[in-house]
Amino acid sequence: MGISINIATQLARIAPLLSECRNGVMLGRQKMHFNPRGWTPRLIGNLDRLGINATPENIFQPDGFCETYLETIGWPKLESLDFTDAEGAEYIHDLSLPLGDDLKCRFDLVYDGGTTEHVFDIAQSFRNVDQLLAENGIFVSCVGSDGWFGHGFYQIGPDIPWRYWVASMGYKMLGCWTFDRAGREPPRVIEDPTSRSRGGEHRYQNPQFIFYVVQKQARAGDPLPVVQSHYV
Repeated sequence: MGISINIATQLARIAPLLSECRNGVMLGRQKMHFNPRGWTPRLIGNLDRLGINATPENIFQPDGFCETYLETIGWPKLESLDFTDAEGAEYIHDLSLPLGDDLKCRFDLVYDGGTTEHVFDIAQSFRNVDQLLAENGIFVSCVGSDGWFGHGFYQIGPDIPWRYWVASMGYKMLGCWTFDRAGREPPRVIEDPTSRSRGGEHRYQNPQFIFYVVQKQARAGDPLPVVQSHYV
């Protein structure tokens, strides 16, 4: 799990959406993955164009994790939740199991930077995200979508953000995009695939992330059944 050049830029782009969030938790403690030469000055340039003054010193921290970077781009303070304490997570919980009451409705923001795809019971991990969030809380997810064969148990498409989070769980969509791992193409906006021929199918040339931001809304009653866009 980690933050590479295009993820780092997208996290900065959506930071204004998080202005009301006072606290948050990341699923798995994220590291900054910036080994390729040239990525650091490229990121600093990207941030400058977004009006963010950054230097290597306020991007990177000695232990390699990402809290310094997130603070620099205007995110709230994030703690971490993991299934072990090996990387210093404040909360220990296996996302394939239901949450305890101590973690429910606790956070304004949950960030999944590539954890849920590694949880075999991914549906339970999504239910846990919903329970972690306070009302009006925001879920930010960036996971492999296409071209990541063998990376995790799953690669997801547009039906997870649109048909699960929005149509079933009643969340508000704040934005959904795909983008290349390291290329310079701008993010591709992903619209609601419901009722479209072949749903949201699209063929990419290079490995892609899907990045989406959804906001929890007051919900009366149980979630609606989840139906893929092909079959609506």
